[in-house]
Amino acid sequence: MELTDMELTLRLIQHDEVAFETLFRRYYHYLYSIAIQYVKDPNLAEDALQEVYLKLWTHRDQLDESQSLRNYLATAMRHQVLNVIRDEKRAILRHLNHQATQPRVDTTTEETLMLNEYGSVFLDGLRQLPAQRKLVFMLRSEQGLSNEEVASKLHISINTVKVHYYQACQFLRNYLRQHAGIEAILFLAASFWN
Repeated sequence: MELTDMELTLRLIQHDEVAFETLFRRYYHYLYSIAIQYVKDPNLAEDALQEVYLKLWTHRDQLDESQSLRNYLATAMRHQVLNVIRDEKRAILRHLNHQATQPRVDTTTEETLMLNEYGSVFLDGLRQLPAQRKLVFMLRSEQGLSNEEVASKLHISINTVKVHYYQACQFLRNYLRQHAGIEAILFLAASFWN
């Protein structure tokens, strides 16, 4: 007979490794689907998943068996992926850019289709920016240059850099709101408005 989450949580609190392995298998695909929805990159999703399970094991003494473990893990995963997005925004942008420029392949996986569509929408919005605004945005977001470094590189004032970057972010936020789902807006917000 399969143990309930409550029973497994009680065993986990008592340092039962078999209970942990059971919970790992039970929620692995569910949590992975949450992670990939946000970070889009399978490697980053896997890293986020491992981090959530590590925290589950490390903080098992603090679990409340009367609370839904599924909800607890889902909330922990959402917090973790927001941290990943904040910390790995350049890697995610590179991954999206790479995916969007790859030739379309016949695939039935929903994740791949969503990734291609999302990356394409983001790149379409980027292409509509005026040349200098786009350049400022790319130097700031993808290369991680400061306002001062961008100003020096482009021979423009720091205030001009700030205005271009702000206007690019506003335009892309509105463009994604009109052409993509909530995940795209969350991604952009977490990536560029920290």
